Amino acid sequence: MADNDKAKLLAERASLLRTVEQLDPRDWDTPSLAVGWRARDVVAHVNFNVTLGLGTAIVGMLKARGDIHRFMATHARKVGERPIAEHLEALRRVAVSDAVAPTTKSSDGGIDAFVHHHDIALAVGREVPTDEARLRWLADGIPQATRFIGCAERVRDVRMIATDIDWHYGTGPEVRGPAAAIILAACGRSVWLDRLDGPGRNVLAQR
Repeated sequence: MADNDKAKLLAERASLLRTVEQLDPRDWDTPSLAVGWRARDVVAHVNFNVTLGLGTAIVGMLKARGDIHRFMATHARKVGERPIAEHLEALRRVAVSDAVAPTTKSSDGGIDAFVHHHDIALAVGREVPTDEARLRWLADGIPQATRFIGCAERVRDVRMIATDIDWHYGTGPEVRGPAAAIILAACGRSVWLDRLDGPGRNVLAQR
């Protein structure tokens, strides 16, 4: 992992931590933008970067018949029931770790943190700060993102043009708008689709 990529990943995770540390106790049980998950379940999922053991993963995958999304959803809700203090302790470890899932890249880890940060923050009415360099790095990672995130398939044959930073990618129907809104739509979130314009918006929405 390049030092520059590592720094951006750590910054993205640290930003998520700062938001989570400011949550009120009632916020933890608020339904997030990730359908079926409360804020605490999303935090538990992010914490799998440091808490998910190989044995647990293997057993869980067997029970889920190899469906990683089913396993992650089930296990996140189960672990999500643990005390808030335990979640915070684990997330503080994540925030200083550059570890990512096997076969994935640092940008995949950054996209995961970015999207789940919005899943939590927007659900409880909070802003998500970021910066131009990280937005460009995350956007650059979309077309080659791991299939578990699903970005690459959603943006196939779509031309994405950010209106708030100097970034564009792809060919096909155009979608224009803030980089953060493009990233969220590429990750299957509809919350900021109304901030996007162009025929490519409908393509992303349908996918």
